[in-house]
Amino acid sequence: MEKRHLRVLLIEDDEDDYTFFQNVLSEISSTTFRLEWANTYEAGLRGIRRAEHDVYLLDYLLGTRNGLELLREAVAGGCETPIILLTGHGGYDVDVKAMEAGAADYLVKGQITADLLERSIRYSIVQKHADAELRRYRDHLEDVVMERTRELQEANLKLKIEIDVRRKAEEASRELAAIVEGSDDAIISQTLDGVITSWNKAAQILYGYSAAEAIGQPISFLTPPDGPDEAPDILRKIGQNERIVHYETIRLRKDGQKINISLSVSPLKNDVGEIIGASTIARDITERERVRKEREKLIAELQEALAKVKTLKGLLPICAWCKKIRDDQGYWRQIEAYVQDHSEADFSHGICPECAHKIRAETH
Repeated sequence: MEKRHLRVLLIEDDEDDYTFFQNVLSEISSTTFRLEWANTYEAGLRGIRRAEHDVYLLDYLLGTRNGLELLREAVAGGCETPIILLTGHGGYDVDVKAMEAGAADYLVKGQITADLLERSIRYSIVQKHADAELRRYRDHLEDVVMERTRELQEANLKLKIEIDVRRKAEEASRELAAIVEGSDDAIISQTLDGVITSWNKAAQILYGYSAAEAIGQPISFLTPPDGPDEAPDILRKIGQNERIVHYETIRLRKDGQKINISLSVSPLKNDVGEIIGASTIARDITERERVRKEREKLIAELQEALAKVKTLKGLLPICAWCKKIRDDQGYWRQIEAYVQDHSEADFSHGICPECAHKIRAETH
């Protein structure tokens, strides 16, 4: 196993305690520690604000002030590095106050051993990374929910849907698995090699494969045989800590049907921040694409029809007696011939009732 290297800041006004922690940390074989010392409240706060360490060991008593005050001030200032509070004697009240103030752990000096200190430091760092990952994932889910909400608003759906999805986002830190499983979007996780590791119900509905059929398969098995395999390029970008947002492509269902989908892909990280895979959110946009293509086809047909239409424009000189029209060359032509040459209209000759009546009157 590779040896870890951690930077530790001890905030302690007693030099003997500094020497003690040097010796205890040197006994831990699994990790190399670089210990720095701040012997006043002010020096300790400056060290925390530099954010150059992996963990802080904070003494409860610091001259006329105490570590709880420093702990609260550091947390209020945005410190996200774990802080372990140290005291010369145990006490339930101090323990509770330390946890409420934001301490990652609480240790009694007289009980500290190399094993105990190593476990406390390791647990505190892992827990902080897990908390940060949950916050990042919750923020990501909030983005997805907001996008979904806007679409629902544009479609004039009920406000209750927006409230429900917002409520789910607020519960993300405690119910991540339930949200993923209950999502309307297909959510799939995979390794950086493209092997599927999780598959929610929406993915089963969208693609037609059960979780048992999909997990362990390469993600490329959803790509149509005649289509490009985008997975290697997408996973390469994910491995570089990039995100893919609203990537539109085509996938193949179990029944052989091709569907249009929109993908959002994000890196998956372990508790120490290493990228170990990808999380994919897929949405079916087949109907939207069908409507778009039909609209484009209709527009093209209308444009083609309009291009074929001939129109008459401008001032047309017409004889008030015989109703002939003078053309552009100055010739007087029958109105039927002129209109036929300048439009798509044609004529079928007949006699209107009024003219028929006049003709009968004249012939008798």
